Amino acid sequence: WNRVSEIRKLSCSENWHHVPGKLNPADLPSRGCSAKQLLESKWWEGPQWLYQDVSIDPQSDLDYNEQEINQERKKKLVTTLINDEQPKMSSSDWHFDYFSHYQKTLRMCAWILRCIYNLRNKDRLKGNLSSEEIERAEIFVLRVVQKESFSNNNDKRLCGMDIYKDKNDLIRLKSRISNRNDCQNFLFPIVLPARHFLVNQLIFQEHLRSCHSGAQGLMSQLRQRYWILGGRRTIKSAISRCVVCRRQNAKPFVVRTPPLPVDRVRDANAFEVTGVDLAGPLYLKTGEKVWVCLFTCAVYRAVHLEICTALSVVSFMQALRRFIARRGRPKTIYSDNGTNFVGTENAFSRVNFEEIAESSGIERIQWRFNPPTAAWWGGFWERLVGVLKQLLRKVLGRSSLDYESLMTVMCDCEAVINSRPLICSDDAKDLVPLTPMMFLRDQVESGVSDCDAVDQKTLSRKVVYRQKLVADLRRRFRNEYLGQLKLWFKGRCNRQVRVGDIVLVGNDKDKRVNWPLGRVVTLLPGKDGNKRLVRVITERGQLLRPVQRLYPLECAVDFTLNEDRTNNDSDISSRSQCENIEVPVFESVIEDDDAKTGVSKSRVPETYKSDIRYVTRSGRKIKTPSKYSEFYRI
Repeated sequence: WNRVSEIRKLSCSENWHHVPGKLNPADLPSRGCSAKQLLESKWWEGPQWLYQDVSIDPQSDLDYNEQEINQERKKKLVTTLINDEQPKMSSSDWHFDYFSHYQKTLRMCAWILRCIYNLRNKDRLKGNLSSEEIERAEIFVLRVVQKESFSNNNDKRLCGMDIYKDKNDLIRLKSRISNRNDCQNFLFPIVLPARHFLVNQLIFQEHLRSCHSGAQGLMSQLRQRYWILGGRRTIKSAISRCVVCRRQNAKPFVVRTPPLPVDRVRDANAFEVTGVDLAGPLYLKTGEKVWVCLFTCAVYRAVHLEICTALSVVSFMQALRRFIARRGRPKTIYSDNGTNFVGTENAFSRVNFEEIAESSGIERIQWRFNPPTAAWWGGFWERLVGVLKQLLRKVLGRSSLDYESLMTVMCDCEAVINSRPLICSDDAKDLVPLTPMMFLRDQVESGVSDCDAVDQKTLSRKVVYRQKLVADLRRRFRNEYLGQLKLWFKGRCNRQVRVGDIVLVGNDKDKRVNWPLGRVVTLLPGKDGNKRLVRVITERGQLLRPVQRLYPLECAVDFTLNEDRTNNDSDISSRSQCENIEVPVFESVIEDDDAKTGVSKSRVPETYKSDIRYVTRSGRKIKTPSKYSEFYRI
């Protein structure tokens, strides 16, 4: 009983008025007074304004701020409920909500039935529950499920089924194998509805007993006793909420393939936009290890190969200097997050390129790194690394060479790769196919140039002619190569990643059981608006990962309670809460390189879990009873 609630229910706020403290007789006993003061006061008659007209309010010297009063007014929350055609759990069965396991529900009903039996009979039952008592409790529970789900035998969901009621008032199905000499439950299974939280508990219990078997195996086991309407769909829906199975069977996010970036399709000089990667190691005759540094032209698909004797920054910088001396200085370099690449970029950042640009006109090289563990972002050089490995397997086999011989083989492989046709044609009348070598060398001319007369007019004409050849070559590249590229999309897009999603952060080096668990905190959209890169918080801090490395865990915590009774109302509310969830952002960020992905425990730390209130508004601590501790486990 609440006095304030009763006043609000029986009265209207428009009829409320303020009584000054000097005129309010109720303040006398609350503030304390003597008996004489009580007799001399207005305690028995009340204040003088009660004898006046109702429309006259008592005078007060206070100035009221209406805005502050309105802010203190209690807000009203308007909620709506989606109607469900399925029958709801009656108010008398509220106790089923306290048990999330089917076996616990049966034991609870068995204890209640024993209590009823002991109250009605003198010979009381004692000790642990027997198997007969648990069986009677299961019959009682199944009878409750059928009464709540099926109004009568003429229910539309039972039309077309040959059913009957047994001696326990359970609806059973007459199967086509009733003449077989077999178990009664197998010949005449119990009919159960598709949407009922007790049916979900039953399915999940059998799923755990069968060591997390799949839908087909679980359906065969349940068929030994029960006939579940829409069985396969219901079983898949129930086991999809299993945390263990979800962790092992989760599939990564899929995003639509974007168009090629501007640096891949614009008109540029050879190696103006370059991708770099290391392949190897290869073993020399002396037993030393060397690596192949592959520079790839992002536009014309040409390659340049260098040999590195170590994975250090110094060795790579020397290979980069040799590349620039032969092929020219690139404007943009793409690479993964190798330590030698990151160290080289850090060394460039310490150079004052503003003074260099003013004196010599040399601009700083723009270095762009791929996200960690996203090797497919550098597919245009990874593909050529595969071509190089195929050539080396066929040429070298299992042989080992010295340094000079290996350099010769690398030059030969470079010439072969750069001479490959970019387009294929089976028509003999077609022009010479385009190759990357055409964009690296000057055009081959007929005649003896040394004997030709060279003057200003002839030289100008030759320059114009060469410019025309370059323009024609780029026009052919545009029409014959770029025009044949299509946007290929393999797979089907699943739901988009959202802030607050609980995901597994996958990698190629560790097993799935060792993948860390994380929560999405930031979405980084691309130029087309699609989210392909996110920041995930784990036990070790924040990680930058592509969405293809994230495996969503869509597990409902209370899957046995309110979902089926409200036609997925709980799912709707959980989705709305997930969209508006506030996730803390931490300053410590861990960025793994391409080859190193951290391994952490497969759980989210307590600090990052959703906000759970452990104290009341008044400050009193909330403690869960020990006997209910198992029911609150996630």
